[in-house]
Amino acid sequence: MKNTVRVAVLAAVAVVAAACSNESDGQAEPEGSLSPSAPSSAPASSEASSNLPHSGAPAVDNPLPKSALGGDVCTEALTEAQAKELLGDAVTSKSSDSSTLGPGCSWSNQSSHAGFTLNYDVNGGQGISAAYANAKPKMDQFTETDPIGGFPVVQYRDNDDDRTCTSMVGLADEYAAVMTLTIGTEGAETGQNPCEASLLVLERVVGNLKEKS
Repeated sequence: MKNTVRVAVLAAVAVVAAACSNESDGQAEPEGSLSPSAPSSAPASSEASSNLPHSGAPAVDNPLPKSALGGDVCTEALTEAQAKELLGDAVTSKSSDSSTLGPGCSWSNQSSHAGFTLNYDVNGGQGISAAYANAKPKMDQFTETDPIGGFPVVQYRDNDDDRTCTSMVGLADEYAAVMTLTIGTEGAETGQNPCEASLLVLERVVGNLKEKS
């Protein structure tokens, strides 16, 4: 099982090269933390902002305590063993905080050119509703997947040829976890799906957060 997971992710993803391309307040900010890679947290209307969830988003019935999102994303969202399981022994991590979303981390393996970026969307106050309000009207593919750990999940990208998939897990009505993952040329040529690879990672992230809470 360990080898199967590693192969699935290593084959599917390439380093999100823009993960540290923008700087904000001295912190690396992932490019794509706004549309189209991740939804703007700005509400569609003042009425929507006062009522959560909105725009057709599901309610989070059993929210994760916000305290579980404290600490170092790079060391607590994934354990060192899990990061190696997903990306190999040469995996490294780097803070990737976003002024728009919140704290984040990028994991990568330079030798295999694989990686992904995770942010906790705690700054916008809209949770998964932001995806329904801002991404759903714009994305050709917007999919509600099976819940992870009891939390609602949506994934979206422009089309079947889009190598980037954004996945959003609603951890409470007001906050969420957002993962942006991009496949490389080899992954695209072999028909790998970036959204499927993202779910493998998020299952482990959500499990760790629930255990921490």
